[in-house]
Amino acid sequence: MKETIYHQWKRLSLVEAQTVLPDGRPHRHHMIRHPDAAVILPILGDGRLVLLNQFRPAVNQWLLEAPAGTLEGDECPLEGAKRELEEETGYQATSWHSLGSALPVPGFCDEVQHFYLASDLTQTEMNLDDDEFVQLRLMTVAEARARIASGEINDNKTVALIARADYQGLLPQPQS
Repeated sequence: MKETIYHQWKRLSLVEAQTVLPDGRPHRHHMIRHPDAAVILPILGDGRLVLLNQFRPAVNQWLLEAPAGTLEGDECPLEGAKRELEEETGYQATSWHSLGSALPVPGFCDEVQHFYLASDLTQTEMNLDDDEFVQLRLMTVAEARARIASGEINDNKTVALIARADYQGLLPQPQS
């Protein structure tokens, strides 16, 4: 596939790609090339989820979301998840469970997000980038579900990650 790069910033590229449609016709498609990312759902020993309230300049809002970040170089998704968990939350995990992957915006971007559940957490120290503004938010699974239902949690990767863990029966169940 022939590509023309129109703009590049760090590891993101705006490209025009010469593609072929399923019916055989050639097609010029504009898209963003984006490295893969890791998205993590950390669960404390008491069953609470570790989420972030993070300022996102693109939408000029604070968003409740799961810790996540772009993979560096040829870093494997699990190693990226481990690095991002500690950088953004100040926790390390000894138990990791893959929840598969998702395509956040396949209409115009090739990013793949790799989902993980992290447990058996030990607190260390956060190491945020200078443009990251993050506040930890601990909440029960019931609180997270309610905030998704109300639209307070509206970050797609976070909704998808929590749903994936929930559908696989991996979230702590309320005590009766």
